[in-house]
Amino acid sequence: MKRRSFIKILSFAVSSLLLTATDYALYLYGRKGREAENLPPPLFRLFKDRLSDIRPPGAVYENEFKAKCIGCSVCINICKNLGYKSLSLKVGLSDFGTPVVDDMRNHPCTLCMECVKVCPTGALEKVHKERVKMGIALIDFELCLGWNGDVCLSCSKACPFGASVFEFYNSDWGNQPYINENCKGCGLCVKYCPVGGSAIRVVRIDDYEKVKSKYLSEFKLLLGMEHAKRYELVYSNIPKIMERGKIYDREYQ
Repeated sequence: MKRRSFIKILSFAVSSLLLTATDYALYLYGRKGREAENLPPPLFRLFKDRLSDIRPPGAVYENEFKAKCIGCSVCINICKNLGYKSLSLKVGLSDFGTPVVDDMRNHPCTLCMECVKVCPTGALEKVHKERVKMGIALIDFELCLGWNGDVCLSCSKACPFGASVFEFYNSDWGNQPYINENCKGCGLCVKYCPVGGSAIRVVRIDDYEKVKSKYLSEFKLLLGMEHAKRYELVYSNIPKIMERGKIYDREYQ
């Protein structure tokens, strides 16, 4: 065998081995991500009380909503018939049978506003989707790739309101996305976050108000943190992210 042919064969073999190892690593990384889907995020440490349910778009204030909603499921049925499956019946002793958006990881609200049109009691008000306020999405800075040395745009690409909701604070530590209070709380960013279990959670505005000062303080602290401290923090966060893994097919295309 000629020397040139041997080198070609050897190079091909090495490349194949490297590709196989890389593919296997990506497979394990993705598998970890799927296994971490139900893990609670570190962000939840801010909340002492149980989080309130997320209601459909156009829902009136909670007390009025409970008084007006008759549990007819018309809103849920139209959502399912359209193939979105965002709404489901609340189970448990409190408010049984009322509609909630309880699986934003897989079925966020598309803001099609069809549920509002069919509500017979006024529990869901007819509002333009620009005025919807289901809640606000909070980024978990410990888990977000863009806050820990990477660049990830998946959440902002998925957001139907884009630049009016997302702000970026680019630095050596990533593109550092931040979701401002123009957020409608639809949860599309939650679905398309590639970190296992998602690094984003939507909470109701009344829950957000309880932790707003702490959350904003943490945000500002990170932006102003000196390089050495930020280095230590990022490298303490990376194992947490690796533990959850990355689900590549979650990324918004």
